[in-house]
Amino acid sequence: MDYLLNNLEYKDKYRLLTNCIVPRPIAWVSSISKDGIYNAAPFSYFTGISIEPPLVLFAVERRNGEKKDTVINIENTKEFVINLVTENNIEQMNETSKDFEFGEDEIKMSGLTAVPSKYVKVPSILESPLHMECKLYDTMEIGSSPHSLVIGEVIAVTVNDEMISDGRIQMNALQAIGRMGGKWYTKTDHLFELERLDWRKSELNE
Repeated sequence: MDYLLNNLEYKDKYRLLTNCIVPRPIAWVSSISKDGIYNAAPFSYFTGISIEPPLVLFAVERRNGEKKDTVINIENTKEFVINLVTENNIEQMNETSKDFEFGEDEIKMSGLTAVPSKYVKVPSILESPLHMECKLYDTMEIGSSPHSLVIGEVIAVTVNDEMISDGRIQMNALQAIGRMGGKWYTKTDHLFELERLDWRKSELNE
């Protein structure tokens, strides 16, 4: 079966691409409004894009033509936190994907606990074992939807102590969750190692 994207409706393009680009990490983003109201929302168009500086990117589609609270908050405060989605908090993450009214504390209403971050004013989510505290690097609008591309510089990473061994984050301890297509998600309970074959092996894997 061949699919010519220009011949597909918007929703069909979305379904096709989100079924092809799998698994996707989830940026569970906490932010704060200029009035001090906490917000949390998941985004699975998310990746790291640079090491120097350490940059991450996630995309946020507009809703009914309007920017979502996450984007508005980040543009106002210039800060946000990406919290790791795990097997233990997946249901609460799903709660934060609902359409809340503007100005509602989505962290509290989803049964989550906001805790102070160490280097940014935006709170982290206690129920997540790993947090990337970020400063806004840049935003841009792309496409006819449109989507906001939010680029953040990672200022600090906070990880629960039990997830660390020999100075490394233990992948099997994280129990991270990835996004598949439609209603499907994936667990990372089956891991395997594979030696890299290029010159970066000695620099990045030691």
